[in-house]
Formats: sequence, C-alpha cells, structure tokens
Amino acid sequence: MNRQHSLSHVLARQWVAFTLGLSALFIAATLLLLFVLEDSFIDRRLRTVAASVADPAIAPAGLPSQFRVLAMSQLPDDIRARVAGKAIGHLAEFRRDDGRYVHVLLARADAGTRFVVVYDVTDELTVNAGLSRGLAFALPLLLLLLVCAYALARAFVGRVARRARGLVAAVLASPDPQHLHALAQREPVREFGELVRLHAHAWQDQLAAVERERQTLAFLGHELRTPLQSARTSLALLERQRTDPAAWARLQRAVERLVRASTAILWLSSDAVPTGQGHTQAADCLCELVEELAPLAAVKDQRIELLIEPGLRWPWPPEVVETVLANLLLNAIQHGDAGAIGVRCTRDGLTIRNPRAPLGTGGFGMGLQIVQRLAARIGWAVSFEHEQSTTTCTLAWPA
Repeated sequence: MNRQHSLSHVLARQWVAFTLGLSALFIAATLLLLFVLEDSFIDRRLRTVAASVADPAIAPAGLPSQFRVLAMSQLPDDIRARVAGKAIGHLAEFRRDDGRYVHVLLARADAGTRFVVVYDVTDELTVNAGLSRGLAFALPLLLLLLVCAYALARAFVGRVARRARGLVAAVLASPDPQHLHALAQREPVREFGELVRLHAHAWQDQLAAVERERQTLAFLGHELRTPLQSARTSLALLERQRTDPAAWARLQRAVERLVRASTAILWLSSDAVPTGQGHTQAADCLCELVEELAPLAAVKDQRIELLIEPGLRWPWPPEVVETVLANLLLNAIQHGDAGAIGVRCTRDGLTIRNPRAPLGTGGFGMGLQIVQRLAARIGWAVSFEHEQSTTTCTLAWPA
C-alpha cells in the first residue's frame, strides 16, 4: 500500500537531496581543479629545468635534489618503457617500481642529444596530503548546509502547503463554477490556478449533464403526456364504436408520436455519435408527416402547403430525420393560428412559416432545447424568428 506524505515533507526531502547532490558536484569540481593546478605547476617547473640543460652529461648548477637529468642510455627500465617511441616534449607522470611518484619530460639538448628530466614529486603532492585535513572541515560544513537546507525547505515549502490547503478549502466552499473561475483568475501561482480552473470546468460539465437529463425528463413527460391521453381517449371511443375513423386516426397519430419520442430519448441518452449511413428521401418523409398531421391541423382550420426541391435526400436514417421534423411541424400546428403553414425545403435548408396566434408565445419552451440537441447530433441547426403575425422556423444543414 502506498504511503502518502504531506507536500511540505516531500518537497523538503527533494530540496535536501538537491543540496546534497549540488555539494557533491562542487566538491568534486574543486578537487579536480586543485589536481589540475598542482600538475600545471609541476609541469611548468619541469619544463623550466629542462630548458636550462645544455648537455645531459653536465647537470646545471644548483639543480634541486628532486630533479635528475638522464641520458637515454642511462634510463631505468620503468622510465624507458614510458618514453620509448615518444616525441620530444612528451610528459608523463606515474608511480615507479620503487613506489616513488615522478613526472618525466623527454627533451633534446642543443647538440641534438635526447635526454629525460625526472622530477620526483612524491614529497611535494600537497593536494593528496591535504585531503584528510580538508574533509575534516568539509563534512561538518556539509552537514550544517543540509540542516540549513532542510530548515529553509520546511519554511518555504510550508508556505506553499498552507497556500494549497487554503485553496482547497476555498474550492470546497465555492457556491458555483463562476466563483471558481474568479478564484483561479486571482490565484498568483499559475499551476494552482490551472487546477482550480480544471475543477470549475469539471463542475460545469457535471451541471450541464444534470441539466440535460432534467431537460430530457421534462421533454419525455411533455411528449408522452399528450399522446397517451389521446390514445386513452381514442381507445374509449373505439370501445363504444369500433368503426370510428377519427378515433382510429387519432390513435395512429398518438402511437407515431410515442415512437418518435422514444427514439429521441434513446438518441439523447446514447453516447454514440450517429453516422451518416442510410438515407432519407425528403419528399417521401415530409409527405408522410404532412399526411399524418393534416387531420390535426384541420381541427384548427390550418392547412399545410409543401414545396420540396426535387431529388433532395438526407444521409441519415428516416427515424432520425422524422423525429426532428415531426417536432417542428407539431409545434407549428399546436402553437400557430388558423391559416396556411408553409413548408419550403431546399438544398440549403428547411423553412416552416405559420400564422402566429394572437396570444401565442411562439411554442416550444423547454422542448426547443431538446429539438436543438436532436438536430445538433446530425449536424443540423434550428433557429426561430417571431414577427408580429408570423413565426418562422429555419432548419439549416451542411451543403
């Protein structure tokens, strides 16, 4: 099981690890620099002595005891192996067979004779000798540095942790997503602001999903109530008189409306995006809907005038298209006044224009949002325009 740690504890440990790593790199770089400097001083002194040698058989006056000038014939085996085949000016440093550490330089005298200058630096290596003394001071200083780093980390990161806890409390106390957006805008730490903003978007999406479900239930209750009541009335009439054509037609319309309502609910509750498989002939679909709804329009002294561009069809199954168009035609009939309802369908879109009732509201209300959602699932857009005497519904689709 994973153990959870506080933000201040985790960041403090990381800060201490960073300080330890940085200090180790600094110490290593310092030691490397000291070794390089020490070697450069030794090599420069070695070259100075070699330049003062004119004849390898005669050592320069005042030559320090650590230096020896050897002709090539006098070289010991361990030194000869290091300079054999090397060019003039070659420098080498190594530990001899007797344990002494030397620097050697291959040089040439004025007469062209090759010789080797040997510098015994065994007793002059100050960096190696001083390492033990330096580490005795470096380790306590490093420990003190780590303690200071941990204390500063706890102090600085503690402020960040307190800020994070306060921000969480403010998020939990927020009454709505808009308050969270304002909180994210005021947050000085960009990463914290992004977290608050993401939470606000998630909250908005959740509210939108709940609202869509509420609209779906409202639409379901609205759409099913009328056809169910009509079906009950029609069944009662048919019970008394089995040959009543009006009751039979009403029952058929009620059943069709129930089917379309159930189809709409299935679309809205499904996460799958409808595909453009299948097709629907515009003339056949609209003519069937007009034939179905004409008796309902006749009750209100309305007539449906249909104008369709020849050869027009939609790349969607008939049940998809019928659900949208039937709701728009029903709205025009139920909320319109007596007169002609003009339906014009072209390749650019469909227009329904109906007389506006004197006290009418234009229709739909909550149902309009449902119809717009249904149309949007297949790439269509619904809009309404209310004038003094008419209401125009426009249904647009891609070319």
